[in-house]
Amino acid sequence: MKLRSLIALTAIVLAGCASGPPPAPLFADAALTLAPPPADKAQIIFLDPINAIQGMFPVGLYEVQGKERTLLAELASHTKSVQLVAPGHHVFASNFGGGSAHIMEADVAAGKRYYVLLRFIYANGMQLRPIRPTGPSDFSVANKEFPEWVSITRFVEKTPAADEHDRKFSDALARSQADGLADWAKKTPAQRAELTLNVGDAIDR
Repeated sequence: MKLRSLIALTAIVLAGCASGPPPAPLFADAALTLAPPPADKAQIIFLDPINAIQGMFPVGLYEVQGKERTLLAELASHTKSVQLVAPGHHVFASNFGGGSAHIMEADVAAGKRYYVLLRFIYANGMQLRPIRPTGPSDFSVANKEFPEWVSITRFVEKTPAADEHDRKFSDALARSQADGLADWAKKTPAQRAELTLNVGDAIDR
């Protein structure tokens, strides 16, 4: 699977590097000031604080509903995206170069803010890790690096080129999503719990 991921990533990158003008960027800086979450929506901030080498290629962030997917954002080194979603259950996926997607389930409450870290895994894409409000985990606000993850990342938003890229590689992305969901189904309850964002994970900062 790791080899397949690397081959798929290489194919997509080479496709974008063909002769001619450089491809249009998949994301642009977002001119926004972070506001409190609205009373009827949950606010989720996806952080991608990795370095420029690991974050050289954009990673697609999706909401998944069965076999369908909606592209929410494209992220790369030192970027972040804020998403407002309805309270309740959601399934998100990260797709790095058309390899196997990483899945994260979420149960969120209206009027609350949540954080998710995109974690680079060598030759295996970007894992979505819920950030907990307490606890000794590396993926919690207790981690001394959490303030830096927030401060060094800038808000971005997808461009029309991102949607075009998604359409162009639709078949590969669909296979990636299917592989990711199959991998999720094989995980133990404990493994799925570790990768699930819970209502109680709201963070007031």
